[in-house]
Amino acid sequence: MSPGGRCGGAWDGIAAVSNAELESEARAVDRLTIFSDAVVAIAITLLAIDLPVPTGDTVSELLSSARHNSGHYAAFLISFFAIAGAWSQHHDIFRYAKRMDGRLRMINTLWLLMIVLIPFATKLLTTHGNPTLDAHALRFGFYALLQALTSAAMLAMLRHMLPRDQLPGIPASVVTGTTWQTGGQLAGFALSIPVFFATTYAWALWIIVPLLVLRLYRFRHRDPEAS
Repeated sequence: MSPGGRCGGAWDGIAAVSNAELESEARAVDRLTIFSDAVVAIAITLLAIDLPVPTGDTVSELLSSARHNSGHYAAFLISFFAIAGAWSQHHDIFRYAKRMDGRLRMINTLWLLMIVLIPFATKLLTTHGNPTLDAHALRFGFYALLQALTSAAMLAMLRHMLPRDQLPGIPASVVTGTTWQTGGQLAGFALSIPVFFATTYAWALWIIVPLLVLRLYRFRHRDPEAS
């Protein structure tokens, strides 16, 4: 066999090994993504299981019962959209993932831990009774902390994936958009935690701060030709 033939065979072997490794890592990413999707779906389902069913024999009684449980329904909607938003961000960045390592799995596992605790935290919010301001702050503060940690884990995954997933890597628009959106959620929930010890309406920061950050993001990244 000629030297050229031996060299060509060696390169073919290296290419085959490289392709096998890439396929193996791609399968690992797919398994992690599918598992994460399943956990998120279960968490959202658990939210609906705890919803109270309106009772009554007349329409007015049913509406009155529904109004009585309006806090449960509001908490469900907030948690539903929080989980759905977290899943959407997870989908946006993992669609470009090509490699997997132990650190990414660990961060993703911590992210899933926060996700599966959200139904529990939601139920804690809707516990009956007239809690003191401090007890109210602990309930809502725990919920806000959980959501803040969820956003922090998402940012950690995104940051860890950037130096590894190059060529083509995650598009800059996805990185920027996810960073701003997740950062706004993190800021809103984190800022509300100490405010809950002063007022029960600190939950408004969960909506106001992300909307302000989103508005700032659109202002800073607006198309100059459109203005």
